[in-house]
Amino acid sequence: MGARIRHHEDGVRIEENGCVLCELPHIPGATHSVWDVLACAVRLFAPGSRMAMLGFAGGGMVGAMRAIGCEQEVEGVDLWVEGFEVFREVAADWSGAVRFHPEDAVAWMRRQRTLFDVIVEDLSVPLEGDVVKPGASWVDLPPLMRRRVKKNGVVISNLLPTPGISWENLIAASRVGPGVVVEFESYYNRVLIQGSDVGGARSCGYRLRKLMRLLGSDLTDDIRLRTLQDAH
Repeated sequence: MGARIRHHEDGVRIEENGCVLCELPHIPGATHSVWDVLACAVRLFAPGSRMAMLGFAGGGMVGAMRAIGCEQEVEGVDLWVEGFEVFREVAADWSGAVRFHPEDAVAWMRRQRTLFDVIVEDLSVPLEGDVVKPGASWVDLPPLMRRRVKKNGVVISNLLPTPGISWENLIAASRVGPGVVVEFESYYNRVLIQGSDVGGARSCGYRLRKLMRLLGSDLTDDIRLRTLQDAH
């Protein structure tokens, strides 16, 4: 992994091919990036303490999670060990319960026998000067996540434009249940929030923006939502 680790006044930024893989603050707080949406979705819709984070990188969403009172026990999975070492160095005083597994996400998920309250899928791979989703994100993981999440749990996926698969097909292949798709004015990402308690775009959007505003995220007014059945 050819990532660059940049230290700045407020924390650490991890980049690859010009794309930000992680914003890790020195103290818990907003990242002012897509991870604020992921963190707020966990706070709103994850009913319990057991969490899998597939594609840990540098743990960019953990700071936002802890800032808004998420106390989930995080099982972080990633083949890139250096990212966790950076996280441990920066976040040791406030990270809470985080265990790291230096493994392939599909192989790790297949071994799990206890169901999760929340699964976050945030995998990415470098490709020709860009960062895209690996095929496992829409081929292998959706059926695995569907079987490994509790009935009232939530699956949150961070999607990226990826050659060879359209947005419509990527979203359709990533479906595991009812929910919403979140789009951004200033990012190419799209985030799927799926679970029985997520609701439609209007109610979910209201709750999500309210919590993002409480977090202090600059992305609060940058997002728009659609219910998944209307997403194309």
